Amino acid sequence: MSKFEKLEVDIRKEQGTSAARRTRLRDRVPAILYHSGVEATPLAMDKKSFNKALKTGQMIFEIIVEKESQFVLLKEVQYHPVTDEVMHVDFQKVREDEKISLEVAVRSIGESQGVKLGGILVQLLNAVTIKCKPSEIPEFLEIDVTDMEMNTNLFVKDIVLPEDVEMITVEDIAVMSVQEPKEEKEEEVDTGIEEEDSDGEGNNEESSDDSSSGSNNESDGDNK
Repeated sequence: MSKFEKLEVDIRKEQGTSAARRTRLRDRVPAILYHSGVEATPLAMDKKSFNKALKTGQMIFEIIVEKESQFVLLKEVQYHPVTDEVMHVDFQKVREDEKISLEVAVRSIGESQGVKLGGILVQLLNAVTIKCKPSEIPEFLEIDVTDMEMNTNLFVKDIVLPEDVEMITVEDIAVMSVQEPKEEKEEEVDTGIEEEDSDGEGNNEESSDDSSSGSNNESDGDNK
């Protein structure tokens, strides 16, 4: 099971656009924590620590608010349109004993029989939605492709789930596929146009000769 990244956060006393800008100038990221039935709490956290936690790909974090630990789900990250700097973060509080739905990455394990014969392994679905308690969230899910032959698929139902983890994604969606490599066709040079042009030029020359001959004949006739 994954180990949650811990984030030290402070409660922001000031709110609004100007306050958020001042927070970012201090190398801190403004955030807000939502919880059902409770008024949202404005937060701020160290930018470097959050960027490090974000790179783990996890969706659940453990935040420390006024020395109290709680689990939160990463709901949204707003980025600057030009610099890609994190501008604002939305968290949703979750209970440790409450099941939540979230996306988890899928990875293949093993080498398929079809690939050994020259086939290509294609991943059609990169992540699935599961439901489980925060403490049971896997870092990723595995799907074994070892027995896959050429032109075969594996589906969501073929993913092995850890105990107490429920699959939400429809089970008959294809996840992995072994496909035959496409044959590279040699480019054929279409000489039809060139031949037509050659013929056309030849015909023009012939008609030119004919017209010249005709002109000469007419001249001969007039001289006679």
